[in-house]
Amino acid sequence: AAKSYQLPSPYGTVLVMSPWNYPLLLSLEPAIDAIAAGNTVILKPSAYSPAASRAIEKLCARYADPGLLTGVTGGREVNTDLLEQRYDYIFFTGGKTVGRLVMEKASRNLIPVTLELGGKSPCLVDSTADLKLTARRIVFGKYLNLGQTCVAPDYLLVHESVKDALLQALTEEIRIQFGKDPLANPDYGNIINPKHFDRLTRMLTGSEIYYGGETDPERLRISPTLVSPADLNSPAMAEEIFGPILPVLTWQTWEEAKAILQANPTPLAFYTFSRDKAFCDRVNREIAFGGGCINDTIIHLATSAMPFGGVGTSGTGGYHGKSGFDTFTHYKSIVDKKLWLDLPMRYQPYTEGKFRLIRMFLK
Repeated sequence: AAKSYQLPSPYGTVLVMSPWNYPLLLSLEPAIDAIAAGNTVILKPSAYSPAASRAIEKLCARYADPGLLTGVTGGREVNTDLLEQRYDYIFFTGGKTVGRLVMEKASRNLIPVTLELGGKSPCLVDSTADLKLTARRIVFGKYLNLGQTCVAPDYLLVHESVKDALLQALTEEIRIQFGKDPLANPDYGNIINPKHFDRLTRMLTGSEIYYGGETDPERLRISPTLVSPADLNSPAMAEEIFGPILPVLTWQTWEEAKAILQANPTPLAFYTFSRDKAFCDRVNREIAFGGGCINDTIIHLATSAMPFGGVGTSGTGGYHGKSGFDTFTHYKSIVDKKLWLDLPMRYQPYTEGKFRLIRMFLK
């Protein structure tokens, strides 16, 4: 007689490294999950959002026991030093370049990691889609925080037969949501810093601008922009955009669409717009991606009922809700064996009498 069960146990000390684009949310949410699971946390927000990072460090010092939660600020040197230390778990949200470094450093000490990265997350639109609603939801998801969102639609792959109509609908929706002059809109945000502003303006080369393209270097603003890239090697298709530029590509057959999608494999998010349920099911079966929506964007990460995370080049592991607790927990598998029954047949010597007894049990 025995009882089998799993005992949730904290890993120990967790390093949480967060990005600049949603500095408070993407710092505190994994930190809370790790603490709820019984771990202690070293929290390192991004140097690219210095005001938010200083605030996080001060709040940690004011309200948390430093033996439980400690905030650390600094740039590349601090990151390098932190990654040389030994932890029991590392949780990193950010880009692939640093993600590779985190995994490399963690592997030296066999530290388990969760990597929340990004990628070129597509919007796939077929000929049956509700174009007006599709445009509204794509504009919302793409230009939220000026596209500086890890699950923002990165490029649009629309069926050739509805391309012109969808582009018109997208243009109208941009004007509705941001006005005819978005750069003058006080509610329209900025690119995080000059480095990323320059990177994004370089992406405008090699593509025909269908709409937008205005820039304001002084305020680091780029208007919501639709472009037609010359090919898959154009700057706007060569890397994750992470800004308010949306390349528009077309397809006629599923094989054509699939070839384009597979040129940028395992994105963090995937958005399918279609009224054809069989088509949506086929896309979800045949394309690898972290998570996504059918006929919407972004909102799949807002639920705590299922994990959020990537796959392949877009990351490993997930969190949110109970999944966040599970991420920072090792479940010990335990058998609690009782003392009042101990079958002698399990022990040496294995005599013929014991074999007969075993055969009798097996009949």
